[in-house]
Amino acid sequence: MIKNLILICLLITGISSFAEEISVTITPISKISTADKHLLEGDTVEFKDINSNEIITGVIKELTANGFAGEEATLLIDNFTYKNSGKILNGNIYIKGGEHKKHQEFANNISFGATTTFIRGGEVVLKPDKTKLVLFYSDYIKSEDTPVKIKPAQHISTCYDEIEVGDKIKFTTVKDVYKNSKLYIKKDTPIYGIVDYISDNGWSYDNAQIDIRYFKTKSVNGNIITIESPVSINGFEILKYKGNRIAQFFNYCGIVFRGKEVDIKPEKDNIILNIWIK
Repeated sequence: MIKNLILICLLITGISSFAEEISVTITPISKISTADKHLLEGDTVEFKDINSNEIITGVIKELTANGFAGEEATLLIDNFTYKNSGKILNGNIYIKGGEHKKHQEFANNISFGATTTFIRGGEVVLKPDKTKLVLFYSDYIKSEDTPVKIKPAQHISTCYDEIEVGDKIKFTTVKDVYKNSKLYIKKDTPIYGIVDYISDNGWSYDNAQIDIRYFKTKSVNGNIITIESPVSINGFEILKYKGNRIAQFFNYCGIVFRGKEVDIKPEKDNIILNIWIK
């Protein structure tokens, strides 16, 4: 429900002081919801200018599905552009699903956590004409980031101290990547992430985490590309990709006692990450 959404506009960074800003109110063309399993990071979604009815496209920069124990979904949309004219709107929009505040208070208390982990956080839902968001147009021109979808191509695990800072983790690109309307990186191209930080799991919700800041791959021309696009792989966050909802329930219950390890098996876990080329 709209009243449960927290809408935050992160407005205009690096804009020239001489740019004249004009506010633009937009609404989605069709319902956009994190409950839609086909909605992914890097997807393009459509809005319309409420005043002119012109179509405006936006790109999903980050999408976090909701989870048990009141973990709400989040959605970050940017790169807003008028479809016909190519005019660019400044700023991005971060939307957070409704929180189960009362239940979350219990979940934060270990003595009650086991009885509340089955409660899922709120979804993000944007509805045509009911959801209205404000962006800005000016003479400032910015470049758009290019999304690259990648998936693990090796077993990634913190269970037995298998990964250390500085290690390379192999991924592959999920589909062809185009930049400036030209093929830039082919589908199934190997791409290697350099581990920047690693944290072991601990007791009571302390989940293991692997952070990657840099990725290296090759373009279609054979040139080496370095992509700076931070990614965090958290043992708790990846649970939503593992097994069905019943299996997820028991996995979430376990975090009351000990945080989750990162344990990704490419042949079993359908995990897709998004990184961005500047």
